[in-house]
Amino acid sequence: MFKRTFLAASLGLFFAVLSSAEAAVQTYNFSGMLDSGYYVGEHFSGSFSFNDVALIDIGEEWLVVDSLSMNILGNTYTLANAGAPVEVGYINGSFLGLSYSVSSGEPQFSFIPGLSDVSEAYVAYDTPSGLSGAGDVMYAPVPEPKDWLLILAGLGLVGVMVERVKRRV
Repeated sequence: MFKRTFLAASLGLFFAVLSSAEAAVQTYNFSGMLDSGYYVGEHFSGSFSFNDVALIDIGEEWLVVDSLSMNILGNTYTLANAGAPVEVGYINGSFLGLSYSVSSGEPQFSFIPGLSDVSEAYVAYDTPSGLSGAGDVMYAPVPEPKDWLLILAGLGLVGVMVERVKRRV
């Protein structure tokens, strides 16, 4: 029984590693709430995509964002609104967050990635009248369809193996 359980777990792990080993277009959803300043309590959300094929997982790396859409303070923003290149940061293969700034309109705001961990990422804003504030950002990767298929295939194999063990007992 232990051998079969170990084999099933190993197959599941194999499929998980196989799905994460390939570089591809990554999509992230994000959301948060402004927790200081004039706009305290206002929510924001959005998503962005980028290709991680250039990642080497050593040191600090920046990848260009290919698409972005977000809603903040009732306005929709895209890559076209950015005042600087839109990128995502990594350090030693760990995702740090989005680097995105809007320097026109009100408020002017920036998404700042974490320095060593994505939990340090935040958004900050200023208005021409001198009001400023900030808020935390939470990022969630969106699994690709091929990842879901590999996960389901691994779970299916585990289920088949468990059923075979039940029939023999």
